[in-house]
Amino acid sequence: MTDSWERRIEAIWEGADDGKPEALRSAMADALADRPEDDARCLFERASVEDFLGEEAAAIPLYRRALDAGLRPPLRSQAIIQLASSLRNVGDASGAMAALKGIDPADPLSAAAAGFEALALYDDDKPARALRTALGALADEVPLYGRALRAYAADVRTRPRIRVIAVAVLIRDGHVLAEEYAATPARPVFLRAPGGGVQPGETAEAAVRREIAEELGATVTETRLVGVVENIFDNEGRPGHEIAYVFAVRSPELEAHPQGDRLPVLDGDTTVGWYRLEDVSEESVPFYPPGALDLARGRG
Repeated sequence: MTDSWERRIEAIWEGADDGKPEALRSAMADALADRPEDDARCLFERASVEDFLGEEAAAIPLYRRALDAGLRPPLRSQAIIQLASSLRNVGDASGAMAALKGIDPADPLSAAAAGFEALALYDDDKPARALRTALGALADEVPLYGRALRAYAADVRTRPRIRVIAVAVLIRDGHVLAEEYAATPARPVFLRAPGGGVQPGETAEAAVRREIAEELGATVTETRLVGVVENIFDNEGRPGHEIAYVFAVRSPELEAHPQGDRLPVLDGDTTVGWYRLEDVSEESVPFYPPGALDLARGRG
């Protein structure tokens, strides 16, 4: 990329007007005309134009292609952040959080990434995590009060409420697919059925299909409601209360997942894998929500 070409791109952005979309598209197309269509930088600029014009659905695949084509720093970080913002704007908060995992904490744009992550967390019905993330990023920018902000951020807790969730129980060859939560000084390791919160106006069945797609990138082809359980619990001093719709499900992608492999949760820091049914119990490795596994096995 020559200096004159870079200045031309800069001039296009300086004069960009979202009230004149075709003029912006035309100017950018002219500037990119001599470069290969699959060039990472060209894909990024095309994506940015659509994003600027509020056409996030058109921008998202272009950002992905730019990243796959090897877009280099610092534009790579910008593309990830802008992709995440676009995903959030089209309603895919989980996808936004997954994309932002590509930003290294040492990246100069990590604070900006944290801001967009906080927005996605809030949209994903995780207000306490959203506030902790935002305060953590702010703390690094205000040295005088950074220590206090980090300490207060760590104390932020979700306000007590009853949460309605939908979870998927998938059993194959004497094994159950479960999300593992590591042990802490306050509690042992435990397993949990994949799933998440039911959104307003959404059925529990639709929620479980959406959550599996967002968290594991898999399609649920069959669902069977096996019961509803109530889970009142204490999570390291934080009270929790859930009403869980439990579904026995089928998913070709998940059922084909090898038993020894771990599958990352796209919008979190945990993984899922297969566990022998005989190894899962309240005394050894508990499975939550309580009673969900028994319902799926026809023992409820």
